[in-house]
Amino acid sequence: MAKGSENTVQSIDRVIDILEALAEEKGVCGLTTLSHKTGLHKSTVHRLLNTLLQRGYIEKEPGNDNYQLGMKLLFLGSAILDRMDIRRIAKPFLEEISKLTREVVHLAILDNGETVYIDKVEGTDSSIRMYSQIGKRGPVHCTGVGKVLLSGLDNSEVDGILKEKGMSQYTENTITDINEFKAHLEEVRQKGYALDEREHEEGIRCIAVPIYDLKGKIIAAISVSGPVMRFTKERVADLQGELLKTSQNISYQLGHSIRR
Repeated sequence: MAKGSENTVQSIDRVIDILEALAEEKGVCGLTTLSHKTGLHKSTVHRLLNTLLQRGYIEKEPGNDNYQLGMKLLFLGSAILDRMDIRRIAKPFLEEISKLTREVVHLAILDNGETVYIDKVEGTDSSIRMYSQIGKRGPVHCTGVGKVLLSGLDNSEVDGILKEKGMSQYTENTITDINEFKAHLEEVRQKGYALDEREHEEGIRCIAVPIYDLKGKIIAAISVSGPVMRFTKERVADLQGELLKTSQNISYQLGHSIRR
């Protein structure tokens, strides 16, 4: 865990370390594991856990020392999501695309070199459990939304992100060479959309398009994803025009006046 500078409050720093450790575990986590992950003594972790427990930010399994994040954290997260106009404006469009395609539709933004899914509409034909969920972070180099979000940056910014975050290989189709990826990204810029050809999740194909703000900056991306046996290349090609039209409509409502 990262340690704070001299201008931070140690106890708050430690509480954040504990919450982040619990988030990384995704399920329940024991006192010993939390002590190891945070580098804090068990007694210190236990004391801070009790405070978080009393405030409702973590929960404890009855009869043991296993902890998990509490439902009250959703209150904080929903407050952030609710203030995002883009989410409110895009929602009916996401639902419309999902109804049209019967596939999963995502809305994502770029944060600290990663994609963050801020909304998701499940398709009626969706029978495959996908990686994404609201609030989940993902890689940029092998997802449709990630490529679209990177396409709005200059190459020096792209270099910085890829070198910091790395280019892990998720499937045999994942692009892991930075020069090859930048050439691929230039194609995304020219076409105005991005494809994920089973690059992040095996058997999943995705098409993504950008959303622009008032100044013409890419601030978000929407995507449609589905299993390759159903979401064929031909079907994706047929969907491109509809998705680009949706991109234009959402961007227009956000103040982007140039309708491409």
